[in-house]
Amino acid sequence: MKRILTLLAIAATHLVLTKALTAVTVTSVSAHALESRTSLVTSILVSVTKILSFPIITLSLYSRQWYPGDLIYIPFALNSLIWAVVTYCVILLIKHIRR
Repeated sequence: MKRILTLLAIAATHLVLTKALTAVTVTSVSAHALESRTSLVTSILVSVTKILSFPIITLSLYSRQWYPGDLIYIPFALNSLIWAVVTYCVILLIKHIRR
């Protein structure tokens, strides 16, 4: 039960962070849309957003038409669960190596 709660906590944190960062990135890109070059901050925001959205969102492994409206949270939640499982496995591996 503790493992499941840990995974859900990591996934929820990832989901909230990804959605917040996506909103900030869209705002930053929109604010600088008419400039010929993007700022360093905007480039970093775009890169971090792409990393956090990997693999499902970045690789577009789904059609946007499948998830109209608020149903778009389904692939975002699945993406966060993948990140949670990988993060938890890395934590367990590090603990195992330290023993």
